[in-house]
Amino acid sequence: MGVLEGFWVRNFKSLKQVGLGTCFPKFVYIDDETRVLPYHLNSITLLTGNNGTGKSSALDAFSFVSDCYRHGVDFACLKRGGYDTIYSHGSKGSLSFGFHYREKEELEAVTYALSIVCAKNKFPFIESELLAYQRGKESLPIFFLQNGVRSIRYLAPDEQLGNTELTKIEFTDYKNLGLASLQSHPKFPVLASLRNLFENWVLNNFTPVLTRKLDLSLSRHHESQRGMNLSGLVGYVLKRYGTEYEMFFQRIASLLPDVETILVDSTQVDRPLLAFKMLGIQQPIPITHLSEGIVRLFAYTILLEENDPAPLIILEEPENGLDWSLRANLINQIHHVFDNSQNTQLVMTTHHHDFADSLHPSQVWVFEKNQEGFTVVERASDALVLQEMMEGNQPIDSYWFSKRFGTR
Repeated sequence: MGVLEGFWVRNFKSLKQVGLGTCFPKFVYIDDETRVLPYHLNSITLLTGNNGTGKSSALDAFSFVSDCYRHGVDFACLKRGGYDTIYSHGSKGSLSFGFHYREKEELEAVTYALSIVCAKNKFPFIESELLAYQRGKESLPIFFLQNGVRSIRYLAPDEQLGNTELTKIEFTDYKNLGLASLQSHPKFPVLASLRNLFENWVLNNFTPVLTRKLDLSLSRHHESQRGMNLSGLVGYVLKRYGTEYEMFFQRIASLLPDVETILVDSTQVDRPLLAFKMLGIQQPIPITHLSEGIVRLFAYTILLEENDPAPLIILEEPENGLDWSLRANLINQIHHVFDNSQNTQLVMTTHHHDFADSLHPSQVWVFEKNQEGFTVVERASDALVLQEMMEGNQPIDSYWFSKRFGTR
C-alpha cells in the first residue's frame, strides 16, 4: 500500500490554484507567483473553513479524476454539468490536476499530472498526461502523453534517462486516460498502488434517510457516497466475509454504543434483513427504524474497521447527526485506526472543533475565499496567531478554531 503525499488543482470550480501537501509545480502549468505548500499529507488530514470556501470542491476534484480514470473525460464533465460549468470563471489555461504518491517505507515516489482542455463548442479532451518516477531529487518520466502522441518508457533502478530514447507510440484516444490502460510493471509496484487509489477510494457524504428503503442486493465494494449505498457496503461485507460475516458484524457491534448484537437474516438472497439488538430492549430493531446517529456511526465504523480498507477514505462533515458522545466515539475510532495505519488514509471536512482539536495543527488545512472569490488554503500550523500560541505554551484546544470561524 502507498500514501498520497499531496495533490493540487488548477481551474476547477473555485479552485483556481490550490495545493495541499507535497506538490511539484513544474509538472503543472502554473504561475511562478503561486505559493506551493511542500508538506506531506498525514494519515489523517482535515479540511475546514466556512461554508462555500471550496472544501467540497476539493473533494470533487479528486472524484473528477477518478471518474476520468474509470469512465473517461466526457463522462466526468457531463456528470457535473459540462466543462464550462466546472471551469473556473475568468481563468486561463487548462483544467489541471496532480498527485504525488509514495509506497509506504519506500524512497521512490510517483507524480501524476493531468491537463484537460476544451475548444469552443467542442468536447473536452486530454491535453497532456504525465507519470514521473521520483528518485531522490530526480524526476524520471515513465509515461507521457501530449497532443496525441503517447510515450512510454520504463527505467530500471540502475538506468539513467539519457541511455535510451523514449518510445513513441501513436495515440488517438483523447478521451480516456493513458494511466487506465498502462500495465503494471514489477520494477514499479507503486503504479499498481496508484491505480488502486483511483479505483477503490471512498467518498462518504452520508444521508441516513436514504437507508429507509434498504436494498442489500447492491454490493459494490466501498461504494458508500450516499445512504442508499450503505446497502452496497453491507452487501459487500456479506459476500467478502462469507461464513465469517457474523464475526465481523459482532466486532462492529462492540464498537457501537448500546448495541449488543447485529443480526442478519440472509435467507432472503436479494434483500437480507439487518436488525440491531439494543441494550435493555428485548425486541431487535430493524435498521430502517434505528436512530440517525447510530446508523451514521454504523456506516463509518464499517469503513474504518474493514479488514481490506479502501486506500483513501473521505468523510464529508461526519459530525452531522451525531451528539457529543457519538462524536467522541467516532473520533476515538478514527485515531485508533489511522494513527499507526499502513494501509489507508483519511481525509475529512468539518465545521466542528472536536475533530480539529484532536489533531495536530499541521494536519488541519484551512480554506478561505480571496477577494476574487477563489479558494486559498493554509495549514493551521502556519497561521501566525497559532504559532504564537504554540510558542507561548498556551493550550490550543477549541479557542483558535472558534475564534476563526465563529463556532462553538
